[in-house]
Amino acid sequence: MSLQKYQTTWVNPKEYVGYFTFVDILDSCKFYSIGKNGEFELRLLITRLKGDTDENVFNLGFGVWDRQRKIVDDTIETRNNDMQQILATVADKAIEFLRKYPLAALYAEGSTVVRTRLYQREIAKIIDDIPIELRIDGLIRKDDVGFIPFRKGINYDAFLLSIK
Repeated sequence: MSLQKYQTTWVNPKEYVGYFTFVDILDSCKFYSIGKNGEFELRLLITRLKGDTDENVFNLGFGVWDRQRKIVDDTIETRNNDMQQILATVADKAIEFLRKYPLAALYAEGSTVVRTRLYQREIAKIIDDIPIELRIDGLIRKDDVGFIPFRKGINYDAFLLSIK
């Protein structure tokens, strides 16, 4: 991708002890959003629910790291005017994971409808910069439409990233 990205650092999954009861953590990294509202440590997690029978679908999540509670809080808004850089960083790590595991798919959904729409708008802005081998599908829950190839101008409830 030609978009500016943040430098990431791998995080040992053992840092997420509170998560072990409900998910398996396959990958994690951290990076920092730096801007007018300060510096925020963001964490990206690729997980699978414990006991999930679909071995190739994983959850892609990210948010601000809460050091006290030792959780990734995906409800905090940094408002550092770096959303494209954050999403480019997340997309870069997603592509890296998918290239390593080409049969995998990554499910992503905002913590709120508003946040999902924000991600959708930001994806639409950079869709032409996304590597050609990356496939992005959007989920439409209404009328059980399901996943369809991402197109601008359609409201999605979630996204699925995979290698074509």
